[in-house]
Amino acid sequence: MALKQDFMNKIYFDNSATTALAAEVIEVLIDSFKTTFANPSSVHGLGKSAKKKIEEARTFIANSINAEPNEIFFLSGATEANNTVFKTCDYDLIITSPSEHASVIEPAKASHQEIFWLNLDQEGYISLDELENILAQNTENGVREQCPKKILVSIMHANSEIGTVQDIKAIGNLCEKYKAIFHSDCVQSLGKLDIDVKDSKLDLISASAHKLHGPKGLGFIYIAQKLQEHILNKALIIGGGQERGFRSGTENVNSIIAFAKALEISLNPEKRNKVKELQKKLWMKLKNLKSVILNGPQNLENRLGGNLNLSFMDLKFNSEQLVLQLDLRGVCVSSGSACTSNKKNSEDSFIESSYVLRACHIDENIAKRAIRISLSWMNDETELEKLTEIITKLV
Repeated sequence: MALKQDFMNKIYFDNSATTALAAEVIEVLIDSFKTTFANPSSVHGLGKSAKKKIEEARTFIANSINAEPNEIFFLSGATEANNTVFKTCDYDLIITSPSEHASVIEPAKASHQEIFWLNLDQEGYISLDELENILAQNTENGVREQCPKKILVSIMHANSEIGTVQDIKAIGNLCEKYKAIFHSDCVQSLGKLDIDVKDSKLDLISASAHKLHGPKGLGFIYIAQKLQEHILNKALIIGGGQERGFRSGTENVNSIIAFAKALEISLNPEKRNKVKELQKKLWMKLKNLKSVILNGPQNLENRLGGNLNLSFMDLKFNSEQLVLQLDLRGVCVSSGSACTSNKKNSEDSFIESSYVLRACHIDENIAKRAIRISLSWMNDETELEKLTEIITKLV
C-alpha cells in the first residue's frame, strides 16, 4: 500500500520516455482481455471476431495518416520498425542526422553503407539546401552520373529531447525529386502533429503505442505500396504467415485494439491544445528564473507540444544530479532519451552530456546542465505550480 501511495504522489513529467495508460485505454484492454482472446487465425466465430478487431484498428491507424490499411504492419515497437527499415530497404547510401534516435543511428552504422550526417543548427534543424546538395551530387545528374547511388533518407519528424519539428513535407519533395527513399521516425509526432504520408511523400514511418498513452510492446511500420514488393520478400519472421507473411507470430490483439483507442484519444484537438497551453504556461513560470536557458527551438509555436529542454546555469547540479534532486521531491523528469541511459559510463564521476545537444553545437557547460520536461494532456496546472515552486527553491 505504501508503494502505491508513493507512486500516486509522484508528478510525472517524462512523457517523451513513455506515458501512463489512459483510463479509456485500460477499459478497452480489460474488455478485450475478456472478450477478444481467440486466435485471429482460427476459422471459428471468435477467431474471426478477433481478426475483425485487428483490421478495424489497422484501418483507423491508416486513415489517421492518410495511408491504406495494407500499408500498416504491426510489430513490437518503433525500435523494431527502425531496424526493419535499414535491414530490408534497397540502398547503398544513407542520409540522416546526428540527432536521430539510437534505433536509427546504430542500424545505419551497422549497415556498413556510406553515411552522410547532415549538419544541425543550434535549434536542431537540418539544412534543406545541404540535403538537396547531397542528393544532387549522388544521383544521375550529379558527380556520380555514371554510378548513381540508391539513397535512403531517414529524418525524424519531431525530436524527443529538444522538440525540434522538421519540415517533412519539404524533405519528402526533395526525396521524390531525386528518387530517394524517405523514412521518418514519427514516434514523438504520431497523435500530436498532423501526418499525411501521401502529402509528405513518405515511403516509411515508424511509431509506437506507448508514447501516446497506449500499451508498451506494440508499434507499426508504414510501408508504401511501391516498396512492398521488395521489402515483403525479406520477411522479419517466418512460420505463421501473419502480417501478410512479413512478421509471423500470433498477433498482439489486445494491444493493437488499445493502440487504436489511444491514437483516437490523442487526435482530440482539445487534448492537443491543452498540451500546448501547459507548455506555454510552464515556460512563462520558469523563463524569468535566474540563468535559465531554453534549448532547442526558441519559438514554442514551432516546438513539439509539451516539450521543454532547460538548463539552469546557476545550479550546482549537473543534469543527472538535478533529475535525482527533483525525483527526491516527487517530480519525474529526464536528462535525455531514455533509450540511451542504459549505455552511459558506469563510473559515477563521468557524466556525458546529451549527444543531441552536442550535435546542435550547444556549449558543453549548458548541455551538461540540461533536463527535459515533457508534458501530456494528463498533466494539470497544479503540477506546474509544484514544479515551479521546487525549482525556484533549488535555484
